[in-house]
Parts: sequence; structure tokens; C-alpha cells
Amino acid sequence: MVATTRSRSFDAIVIGSGIGGLTVAALLSKLQRKRVLVLEQHFTAGGFTHTFERKGKFHWDVGLHYVGEMGEGDTGRAVFDYLTNGRLKWQKMPDPFEKFVYPDFTFEVYSDPNRFQSDLVRRFPLEQAAIQRYFKDLQKAAFWYGAHAMLELFPVWLHPLLRRILRTFGAIARQTTQHYLDQNFEDAHLKALLASQWGDYGLPPSQSCFGIHSVIATHYFHGGWYPVGGAKAIAQSIIPAIEEAGGAVITQRRVTEILLESGVAVGVKVQNAATPNSDLESYYVPIVVSDAGAVNTYLKLIPPHYPLAEREKIQAFPKGSSMVTVYLGLKESARRLGFQGENHWIYGTYDHDEVAQDSPVRSDRLPKFGYLSFPSLKDPLAEGHTAEIIAHVGYDFFAQWREQRWRHRDSDYTELKTQITQSLIQLVDSHYPGFQDSIEYAELSTPLTVEHFDASDRGSIYGIPCIPERLDRPWVGARTPIENLYLTGADAFSLGIMGAMMGGVKTAGIMNGPFGFFRIMSTIMQASTSRSRTRKT
Repeated sequence: MVATTRSRSFDAIVIGSGIGGLTVAALLSKLQRKRVLVLEQHFTAGGFTHTFERKGKFHWDVGLHYVGEMGEGDTGRAVFDYLTNGRLKWQKMPDPFEKFVYPDFTFEVYSDPNRFQSDLVRRFPLEQAAIQRYFKDLQKAAFWYGAHAMLELFPVWLHPLLRRILRTFGAIARQTTQHYLDQNFEDAHLKALLASQWGDYGLPPSQSCFGIHSVIATHYFHGGWYPVGGAKAIAQSIIPAIEEAGGAVITQRRVTEILLESGVAVGVKVQNAATPNSDLESYYVPIVVSDAGAVNTYLKLIPPHYPLAEREKIQAFPKGSSMVTVYLGLKESARRLGFQGENHWIYGTYDHDEVAQDSPVRSDRLPKFGYLSFPSLKDPLAEGHTAEIIAHVGYDFFAQWREQRWRHRDSDYTELKTQITQSLIQLVDSHYPGFQDSIEYAELSTPLTVEHFDASDRGSIYGIPCIPERLDRPWVGARTPIENLYLTGADAFSLGIMGAMMGGVKTAGIMNGPFGFFRIMSTIMQASTSRSRTRKT
């Protein structure tokens, strides 16, 4: 096919419209009045913040289930308010906002870290000193993890010194979560309980670094929030800021290559995903930002003839995890069964490694894990009644169907999806009788679904896994060895909606010159203060 050429009508291109990509695009648009073109391969913008609909009334999120630190005065809320000009509203989840369900007890989590701590001490009084120390260590490790992720904001000549300093004070954050728990606690049930949220970062405690565990745990200290109007409201609220500066967000445009000239990024080559047989298009711009992840960027988008030492190291690095999700439409509100909108982490064992290795399809017993969430109970604008059940699964479980087209895979794949769906529904029903009878509609997504729509490596939803070894990889970050090419999103900072968004702020800051990140954050916080004063008056 002959490639056509587009004129240099934009100042920057962002590959992917996930929250990291939209954040960079909006900040460049608002702060520098740059015309930014965002190219999204999916037919819907938003990445893991988009939603989909069935039967004209059921709506589900695909990646955002709740977000912490969205209260008045919180930094995350300030950034979202700035990106959306205050258009995006947030609904606080009810208390308790989480329930950790184990074989012989259920633990409720409230949006108050002091109550969380006292409830733990009440249940495990012999571990009081260790529990109190744990909450202090969480704060230390989370701070260290954030500081480490911000290292590249400083001049390169300072990095060796800063790395030595950070390594000295980062021993707790660098160890695995399981190592920390084993070193500090005796009770096996307590250790399992403290690691209950590991699904939020996709790694059981034996694999995750304690730093990312601490980031997630502290992130939800004060509860969870959900965007009013559903996850799709995020992209809908940010895109106007990009368009107002002359930019655009175009869907069904798959970037196939980052164009280089003399080792400098000068544009991208694009395929129209709606008409795959059409000619490729070439867009030329001074700046290219990839929100496609480090794996896709280094291994698929940068031309293979360009010398990159990172390629082999990235290929050899452990792969990220994925999951299956059952999307459920309910006949009536889940409140009829006693649910209020809280999350339920249902475990059939206290061994999280066993959970991570468990198959969601077993003929002899129920699965050992299911995360239950209710989008419709979190969103005051929801009309249809919905629920989701999520379970961890390895990509290899579905790899044999990888080459078959979406919605055209064989009957064995369809039958397997039906078995998984029923298995997870039965797991929930075994704890909450009547749940199965309330279901009107059910649909399952697998890692192949994620891979098809997100183009992520093996359907991974968390980017580069947050194992301790990630902390020393130079290709994890916003800067790349190629001039005028940057990364953003989860692999630039940290995973999750908030981590990917802050990855966008970090990338925009680096592009904004020395101390650019701090200038951007100062502008955002000043705007937040001004907005708060306006609301009060």
C-alpha cells in the first residue's frame, strides 16, 4: 500500500486515548495552546475509562471500578478538575466501601484509616503493635515509591546520587509484599486480609513490591469515588479542552510505526482500523507521545532496524497479568439483595498465590476468587441495573484462540466462556443467595478481548508488572532514548487510573523543561484553590 502524507497541522501526536494520553494532550492544550492530535485504535475514546452498552439500558465500565483521593482538597481531585474545567463530578461510595470475604469471616472496610486500624486491632489484638507499625510503613513506602517514580524529573547528572539516596531509604518498598508481611506478622489470616486488594495491582503478595501495595492501600484510606455518568464521563469531560486549542481526538486510527529521521521522532504511520485495506497515512509532528505502553512502543512501534538495547530486556521481563470479567444486567436493583454499592472481594482460600494460579473453570469446585462490583449503584445517573464479577486468569489459558477473529471464534471458545460465566455467578450466589435469580443478561470478556481492543501485550491491563525488579529498569519512565519521543500513562509513573493520569502530568512536565512538573502542579493547585473559593462564595 502507498502511504499518503498529512501536513504538519498539529504540534504533537499522542498515541492512545487512555487517561495518560488524554492528560498529556489536555495539559499541552491548556498550558501551551498546542494543537494535539490523539489517535485511538478503538472506535471509542478513553482506553480503560470507556464504557459499553447492551440492550439499550445496561452500561458497564471496563477498567475503572473506583478511584481514591477524590475528596475536596485532594491532589487527584485537583488534577481531574483542572483537566475537565470542573465538568466531571464524583460520587462517594457508601460505607463500608469494601468487604473482604473469606471462608470463615468477612471484614468491612470504612473510609477512615483510623477505624480501619482499630477494626484490625479489635479482630487481631495480639498483633496490635505490628498493625500500628504497618500503617506507618505504608505511608513511608508509598512516599518512597512516588519519589522514585519522579526521579527522572531531575537533571540527569543528579540521578546517580539520588538513586543511592533512594536505595538507602527504600528497603521496605523494594521487598515483596509477602516478605514484609511474613517479617512483621504471625497470623496467617491477618496477612491474607492485609493483602486483599492485590487485584487492584494485579500481582499476589509473593510477586508485588511492597511499594506498589502501599501506594494502593493508602490511595483508598479515605474511601472510593465513582465518576457521575460512568467512566465514559472522564474522556467526555477532557476532550473539549483538547479541541478548544485546535486539537482533535480521532478513533479507529491504529498507529503502526513511529517515524524516525536521523534518530529523531518526526511523526507516525497510521492505519484506518475501519477500513484495514486502505492506504496508510503519515502524520508529521515535532513531538510524539506514546500511551501504548513500553512493550508496544519499544517492540512494535519503533522500527525494528533502529538499534535499541531495551528490546531484548523488555522481551525477557515478566509479563503482566490479565483477567476475565462477567458483565451482568440485573432485573432489579441489587439493593433488593442488600447491596449498597460496595465492592466485594470473595476468596475461597487464605493463600493468594493459590488464587493467582487458580483456573476460573473447574468441574469439581467453585473458583477461589471473584471481585464483585456494582456500577449502577455507584453512578446516580445509571438507569439499568448492573454488576460485574472479575477473576484473575493467565493469558495462556486462551492463547489457542488468539488467531481467530473477535466475535468469530469457534464453539469451544464460546462454550468455555459460558462455563466461566456460570462458575463465577455460582461463586457469588453461594455467598449471596438469590443473586443468580436476579440476572437478566450476562456477557464475558477474556484477555483476548482486552488484547483486541487495547492492543496490550497478552491482554495485560496493568502495564509493566510492579515487581521489585521494575524499580531499576531505565525503560520504565517518560523519557526514551529517541529525541522527541516520550512515554506516558502507567509505564511512565504507576498503574491504575490515578497512576496513569499522574504519568500524564509527569510526561507533560518533562516536556515543559526544567521543573516543568512542579510548575504544572502549582498551576493546578492554584486553580483548585480558586475553584474552591468560588464554590464557597
